[in-house]
Amino acid sequence: MEDFLNVKPVAPWMSPVEGDALLDALHDTIRTYVIADDCYVTAMVLWIVHTYCYHQFHYSPLLLINAPERACGKSVALGLIAELAHSPFESANITVAALFRIIEMYGPTVLIDEADTFLESNPEMAGILNKGYEHRGVVVRVETIGDRLQPVPYRVFGPKAIAGIAMERRLADATLSRCVRVQMRRKVQGETVQRLRSADRQKFNHMRSQMHRFVKDSQQELAKGHTDMPSELSDREQDNWEPLFTVARCAGPRWLAKAREAALSIKGSTEEPQSMTNSLLADIREVLPGRQVLYIPSAKLLELLTNDPEMGWSTYNRGSPLTVRQLAKSLGAYGIRSKTVRMPSGLTPKGYEIREFEEVFKRYLSPQNPSDLTQGEVTAVD
Repeated sequence: MEDFLNVKPVAPWMSPVEGDALLDALHDTIRTYVIADDCYVTAMVLWIVHTYCYHQFHYSPLLLINAPERACGKSVALGLIAELAHSPFESANITVAALFRIIEMYGPTVLIDEADTFLESNPEMAGILNKGYEHRGVVVRVETIGDRLQPVPYRVFGPKAIAGIAMERRLADATLSRCVRVQMRRKVQGETVQRLRSADRQKFNHMRSQMHRFVKDSQQELAKGHTDMPSELSDREQDNWEPLFTVARCAGPRWLAKAREAALSIKGSTEEPQSMTNSLLADIREVLPGRQVLYIPSAKLLELLTNDPEMGWSTYNRGSPLTVRQLAKSLGAYGIRSKTVRMPSGLTPKGYEIREFEEVFKRYLSPQNPSDLTQGEVTAVD
């Protein structure tokens, strides 16, 4: 296997390895060749170690090395991973059919550079990336066996790192959600890194050997996983980071704290803007707090939204306000429907039952500043 992947076999280090010292050394090594914030370097360290023990976990997150434009060091970062990860295999100029067979046979760490162009010319690759995230992941192909066509499953679970430009605009949400993201940046005057091509490969071999030994000695702890994940992370984000937190915990409390800090920092820096409907929902929650009501007319809700110019709903339609119909359509996506409501004045306009918002707020908005909208004796807002 190693010969095919063009990787020299490395035996486990002869003596036990201190996990925190090993991860510190990996961190310093990455810093030597790559310009990136500490949270991203930490994520790279933990992801690299996870390539030696990914079979212990239910998920193997994609490592996305992203850059806003060229000359930000993404290829260098991927090249460094190729020097340190377990059984690296660079997949340039390979067909999808060949790749999933190689993953089935050899279980390498797949590295895809120039992913912004490679994935466009290989649309089936998304299936391998998404299916390969989970330990049961397979792709199925119909092949001739003997004189019959039969479905053949290929296991594609395993670590995969991709590097590209503006990948947040090129990858489908299903793929992006499976990624631990590393954001590269161009160096400025005063920032210096060493050239990877002049690196001491023997040092990399020693680190690979030490990672083999660390993982070997940590088998029982790795098998326990890590359940105490930050509540600020979504369910999918917790799935992505769980293998990395497990590696960090095996290295000691300091690295577990670093993993937590990195995960929350990356979440904050790479969080996508809200969708229009989600932004609308958040603004509705903002204009309703303190109104202990049961019903609100559609027109009144629209007035509350458009009265605040900073929310943008007063100019939503190319300078014109959001309409009642657009409001109803957006809320309908969450199961909130307008209905005839009876107001204290005796009028019966179309409007909304306030209690229907409460459950939707809990499900689709962050828990900051929660509002209890269903308490109180007032029945409606005119």
